[in-house]
Amino acid sequence: MDLGGLPRLLPCGVAHLLGRKMIEIKLRQSWINTFLRCPEQARQERFGLVTQRETSDLLRGNAVHAAIEYAGLALLQRGERVELEELLDVSDSFIASYASDVEVWRQDYEPTVDVCRKNLECWHNELFPILEPEAVEEQFTKEIGIRGNVRLMMTGTVDWIDKSGVLWDWKNPGRHYQAWEKKRWDIQSHAYTWAFDADQFNLGVLSAGKLQVIEIERTPEQKEAFLELCWSLVPTIMSKDETWPQNWSGWHCSPQWCPVWQAGKCRGKHLGDNPW
Repeated sequence: MDLGGLPRLLPCGVAHLLGRKMIEIKLRQSWINTFLRCPEQARQERFGLVTQRETSDLLRGNAVHAAIEYAGLALLQRGERVELEELLDVSDSFIASYASDVEVWRQDYEPTVDVCRKNLECWHNELFPILEPEAVEEQFTKEIGIRGNVRLMMTGTVDWIDKSGVLWDWKNPGRHYQAWEKKRWDIQSHAYTWAFDADQFNLGVLSAGKLQVIEIERTPEQKEAFLELCWSLVPTIMSKDETWPQNWSGWHCSPQWCPVWQAGKCRGKHLGDNPW
């Protein structure tokens, strides 16, 4: 059972067992985040009942990621540190190629291009000179363990593994984060430091052309607690319930952010597009 791409013909109670057949469940850290926000949203997304709308926010983040990946691969494969203008060309071309896929423009085309260019200039000038990649966009699949007849796996992609041993992830939000919040409960840092047996995970946060670096250290005890959190999801995943628990609290429970609400498949169908 791969929660990153479940076969369409499987029912919600797919994990109901016949005998003691070994069942494999794959988790992605992003899906765990969705589950913790609202299990029912996680269920509908992963069973293909709803899909996230493409937004200009996603385009912005993907364009910056593509350019940084380009810079990392150039250094890894050719030993070259690319110039800023080359990075900007990569970002501009990416936006031009994928702009037609955007369904929701929260920021117009030209401002999106401008923010990407400012963020990349900041990254190139302030971070790139001190980075030495060991790998970029490194995919992994790793076994968490076996309990009974369930094999639990973790899968994902880390943006940048530095030769210093630090894992990096690039973020392009509308505003900088509260660092203490990320250090306290960020899921991604737990998942990736566990997967790569690392201690240090850094968020390189690029917003409006300004850099924020959040350094997060994960201890063996914290990683072990994270694995128990993963196991705590299994009973719900294995259930035959047609719906999972819903969470109505927080910014995410709105027509702007939740695809389940947008599709009218939760309380949103009773409250309309703009209830506030």
